Amino acid sequence: MSNASVRVWDLPTRIFHWSLAASVLVAYITGGERGTAFVLHVAAGHLILLLLLFRILWGFIGSPYSRFADFVYSWRSTLNYLKDVARLRPTHFVGHNPLGGLMVLAMFLMLLALVGTGLSAAAARGYQAGAPLIAAMGSGSRAMGDIHEALGSLIMVLAGIHVAAVFAHWLFARENLVRAMITGRKTLAREAAAIDRPFASSARLAIMAVLVVIAAAGLFGQFDATILATRPTPSLSQTGEAASSDMADEQAQIPDSTIPE
Repeated sequence: MSNASVRVWDLPTRIFHWSLAASVLVAYITGGERGTAFVLHVAAGHLILLLLLFRILWGFIGSPYSRFADFVYSWRSTLNYLKDVARLRPTHFVGHNPLGGLMVLAMFLMLLALVGTGLSAAAARGYQAGAPLIAAMGSGSRAMGDIHEALGSLIMVLAGIHVAAVFAHWLFARENLVRAMITGRKTLAREAAAIDRPFASSARLAIMAVLVVIAAAGLFGQFDATILATRPTPSLSQTGEAASSDMADEQAQIPDSTIPE
């Protein structure tokens, strides 16, 4: 059976994919640091949010294989695909396979939660003046910091599973998904390649580009790296909370007094 090359991933989807991967890596490396590293961490978080907002919208109006309708499968289809994988005979899909679609959705939800908890934790540390999104969190929550760290570790686990799955797919299905996400094309059976689904129009791309620029201006327009690079002075309420916490720790260390007999 002869093969042919077919267009699958449009340029916006490919740019999103590699930009998101780089942003998540930067955010992970700079997590828990201060100064310039913290600025990069917050900037990477803002960029992740911008990319996700774009991709969610593109999932409804983008090119055919980039739309959610193309890769959100029923549970029955997903289970059937799992059975094929167990037999080492996975079915070929032009776009995302059912497991790939589940991974996309899981990553999107996890990353949105990661950004939200990070902004709340930054607000609790007094960085509201550094970025409007942090200010929008009000006083934030220090508890979100622990959740943020846990989600960050979980994201890296998911990323590792994703990379392993891509390698396994190449090994058993002989399909190079990395090259496809770089070139935008897949080599498929001629019958599948004959179904050519055109990419989104130039007008639609132009509209999305304008929306992305507007969103970027809103997210980064009042982004103050100087403030974010400087440890903020805690407010009176924060100081009181810290003092109460310290006092509780000290009391916990004092042994109980015994009553003399």
